[in-house]
Amino acid sequence: MFRRWWFLKALGPAAPKSADPRPSRREVRERNALVLGEWGSLRERLRELAAERVTAAGAVFQAAELELLTEESAARRAYQWALEAYEAAGRLLDRADDPGTDLPDLAAAVVLAEQAVERLAAAHLLHAGQRPGPLAVRCYYNPLHGPAADGTAARKGKKARHVTAKEAAADRRPACTACRRAILAGQHPDVLPALLPAKAATGRTGPVLVPYYAVPRQFSPWSTTACGAYDPGTPALVLRGDHRRRQSG
Repeated sequence: MFRRWWFLKALGPAAPKSADPRPSRREVRERNALVLGEWGSLRERLRELAAERVTAAGAVFQAAELELLTEESAARRAYQWALEAYEAAGRLLDRADDPGTDLPDLAAAVVLAEQAVERLAAAHLLHAGQRPGPLAVRCYYNPLHGPAADGTAARKGKKARHVTAKEAAADRRPACTACRRAILAGQHPDVLPALLPAKAATGRTGPVLVPYYAVPRQFSPWSTTACGAYDPGTPALVLRGDHRRRQSG
C-alpha cells in the first residue's frame, strides 16, 4: 500500500556541480512540496481505510451486542476492552483532518477497530464457555498488513542448519509473509511511513518521511508498539488523550 514512499529518499536534489553543495531555495521548495504531497495523498487513503474499518466494527457491535452476567468476569473484561478499543478508534478517526494527525495515528485507528472486533468475538466465545485464542500478532513493519508469519515454524522438521544473516533479520521482528519475503530477498519491507517531527529532524531543511518506528518514542506513542497493536493499554491511552500530549510534548 505504501511502497512508493521508499523512493522519496532519492528525491532530494542532486549534488550541484558548483563548489556550493547546498541546494537552492527552489530545489528545497520543490522537494518539500513533493514530500508533503505524497504524505497528504497517503493520509487521505488511510483516512478512508480507517473510516471503513471503524464503520464495519460499529456494524458488528450492533449485531453482536452482549448482555453478560456479573459472574462472567472474563467475558466482561474482553467485552469492555472491545468497547473501549472501538471508541478509541473512533476518536482517532474524528481527528483525521487535524494538522497534527499523522499516518500512524490513522493506522492505530484501523488496528483498534479490527482488534475491537477480535476481542468482541473472544467475549462471545467466553460467554459460550469456550476459550478464545490470543489476538493476532500483526506485522511490525506495517501493522496494516496481514498477520505475522512464523519463520521458525516454517523451518521445523528440516535438518538443523546454520541460520543465514537474512533469515536472522527476517526473524528479528514479527513480519507478514510479504515483508518477510522481501527481507529474505535483501529488499526493504513495505513499511508504514511517518512524517518526522520538526523537533526530531535535526539538520533537515524540510519534511521527511521515515519508517514509523524510526520516530523517537518521545514524539510518537506508536513507534514501539506497532501503532498500538502490541500494547493492550492503547485504548485507555487514547481515551485519556495521552497520545496527543505525548506527540505535542
